[in-house]
Amino acid sequence: MHQKKGEFVILVQGSMLGDSGESEAKAQRIVQMLMAELPVKQAAALAAEITGLKKNALYGYALRLKDSEPG
Repeated sequence: MHQKKGEFVILVQGSMLGDSGESEAKAQRIVQMLMAELPVKQAAALAAEITGLKKNALYGYALRLKDSEPG
């Protein structure tokens, strides 16, 4: 009896900003915290590194947040 041997590979993609409300909320909180100490661009870039989410999406959120700030 001849048996074939082999391997299987399974690829799994992680979530992106907007795919999960929970991960989006965490990313937004991180951006808010970083913006207290850093410029918008740096806060978004660092939040992207921390969360693994797209920098452009976090930058857009940070800009909207900054524009909504009073004064």
